[in-house]
Amino acid sequence: MRIRRSIVLAMLLAAQPAMAADQYDFSKVESRALKAVEEGSSPSLAIAIAKDGKIVYEHAFGFADVEARVPATTHTAYSLASATKPITATALMVLHERKEVSLSAPVESYVTTLRFRDAAGEARQVNLLQLLSHTSGLGTYARIYYGDAIAHASSLDDEFRRYGVLVAPPGRVAEYSNLGYGLIGEIIERQARQPFAEFVDQAVFRPLEMKDSFVDDPSGRAISVAVRYDAESTRLPTLRNNTPGAGNAFASVHDLVRFGMFHLDPGSVAHPPLNREDVLRMQVNADPRAFQHYYGAAYYGLGWYVRPDDGGHRVVWHEGGMPGASTIIKMLPEQGIVAVVLSNRTDANNLSQAIADLMIAAVVPDYQSAPLDPVASYVPYAGQPEFLGRWVGTITVDGVKLSCTLELDSEGNGTIRYADPAKLKATTEANLRAMVNGDSFISGFPGRLPTRGIGANDAPLLLLKLVHTHNRLSGAIVAYSSPQRLDYLLPFAIDLVRMAK
Repeated sequence: MRIRRSIVLAMLLAAQPAMAADQYDFSKVESRALKAVEEGSSPSLAIAIAKDGKIVYEHAFGFADVEARVPATTHTAYSLASATKPITATALMVLHERKEVSLSAPVESYVTTLRFRDAAGEARQVNLLQLLSHTSGLGTYARIYYGDAIAHASSLDDEFRRYGVLVAPPGRVAEYSNLGYGLIGEIIERQARQPFAEFVDQAVFRPLEMKDSFVDDPSGRAISVAVRYDAESTRLPTLRNNTPGAGNAFASVHDLVRFGMFHLDPGSVAHPPLNREDVLRMQVNADPRAFQHYYGAAYYGLGWYVRPDDGGHRVVWHEGGMPGASTIIKMLPEQGIVAVVLSNRTDANNLSQAIADLMIAAVVPDYQSAPLDPVASYVPYAGQPEFLGRWVGTITVDGVKLSCTLELDSEGNGTIRYADPAKLKATTEANLRAMVNGDSFISGFPGRLPTRGIGANDAPLLLLKLVHTHNRLSGAIVAYSSPQRLDYLLPFAIDLVRMAK
């Protein structure tokens, strides 16, 4: 939906004053944000940047609710999507400081009804530190419910019993896991003996005076909440993912930049939720033996991504992306910089990144960021010897093992075949191209798996995510519902052995 330039200009001038320090020029930032809203790249944008413990600029552009013509402000609460994770990690670290949890303790000591197991059904031990750093071995997962379906959403316990299969040995590889952060939220709730949302409010939001922030249900709030829109600017129904600790927080740009200021300098706030030692610990590679294969030389700490050298600067950040939300909080700790951009549109992360970098460059002129490309270190598969050959094994779907073969030739071609036990003598076959990074192999192809978790009329994309270890390829095939409307990302363990020539 296109918004007239005259309306946007009026809002730019009247919605709330920009707070810019005289020495910084944010005109390029304003032009980029104004153009994005005018062209329909996002219904609204809320942006802020702080330097050395002070907010030097914050502003909002466009409409929090397009149909009702409600302007966005710097106190409008936006869905944070995965930018929830540093908030959840902070809440768990509060319990750690209170000695109510131990990061080295097995997760099962806090969630006694659940058991971690590998694809062979063998029990494995996972600790809290591995959940926080995404090195538990759990696969890529998401489940989002819309409208009336929210009332019938499956519980986290039920989903874990189906998809909580370890697709890699704990500590082997850093694989982003919403299911892991969903479990962290559940552990916080059990150990704090109160709902997760209430504990986060008491332990994190209130001490940091984040008055426009909350977890889960946006209805009935006294504060303004941005309506979520899809990539075609269509208003989305109410939605909820079933892993609240992974992506169900809301915050205004004013609040989230304050959250970042605390993580840069705990002493800058009157009532810091954590001590400095634990704040710094969250920015350290907690599981350095694990293979970190996303975002180039970056690693995942405890709730934060960290890039040690980004154009000469250390960068700590987290993005968020889900239907109706594209967010980023980005910090340069040594420069005392935190920048936040919030959008209420699907798939606007490139825009959010670009505006965040423009804000930082206005304060740190020599800053030239490398794009936040998750596959920056990947190259096309072209017959690399680690992967070349014929591989035979199984895909585990709902407890049933499907025979599977993967053939990879020296020209960069691949073919995957797997059986469907529901169809006698039927085999699914797909050709694929892949990308590799060290021991990691990723690809995608259209297809179906015989699981009750996928609707009869669904046509998901299957994401193949493998890690090479000795003479094996193991990992997951992830069923991805649709880039237009994300309903699910469901992991199914795959284990293959290379056959002798």
